[in-house]
Amino acid sequence: LHVADDVFRKYSHSEKVRKLVKRLGWVDPVLPQSMYIFKQPGIGGEVTSHQDSTFLVTTPRQTCLGLWLALHDATLENGCLWVRPGSHREPLRRQFVRNPKHFEENDTDAPQMLFESIVDSVDAGDAAAWEGKLPEGSWPPPSEGLRKVGFVPVECKAGDLVCFPGTLDHLSLPNVSKKPRHTYQLHLVEGPGVGVAWSP
Repeated sequence: LHVADDVFRKYSHSEKVRKLVKRLGWVDPVLPQSMYIFKQPGIGGEVTSHQDSTFLVTTPRQTCLGLWLALHDATLENGCLWVRPGSHREPLRRQFVRNPKHFEENDTDAPQMLFESIVDSVDAGDAAAWEGKLPEGSWPPPSEGLRKVGFVPVECKAGDLVCFPGTLDHLSLPNVSKKPRHTYQLHLVEGPGVGVAWSP
């Protein structure tokens, strides 16, 4: 969207966004991904726990930055963001990689992409046990299972921007309300100007 649509391009490359990203410490930011997420009333589903850097790996260090713009008020009822404070200091646990069986061995029955573990599950602690799913007791509200493993809800007003590094564990629950919860999200990484490479 940040390439194909004038409105989204104008916001994504705006001076306001540029200044914010620079103030957060990014020197040579590159914008590989934008997403418009529809979480429709009554049918908008969950997004299970994950680290954005799983999908946007950089070397020699992780540099993914998420900019999560609320286009509607995001509440507990319509599927607000949940984050696990402090998890941004933990290592990246998995990488989304091309499957050599599919691409190199031409096995068209094999999946194109796989999740590959980067750190031992012992090093990743309890988070590894429920990455890609919801911890037990997360649904329905009051979501004590999420709170028990350290997640907190991040309710926002329309127009609020949540910024977080790609190693932060986050998720969102289903929208059970009669109100929509749309977001526009940007994912940036550092660029070659500071010796950072986006994984091929």
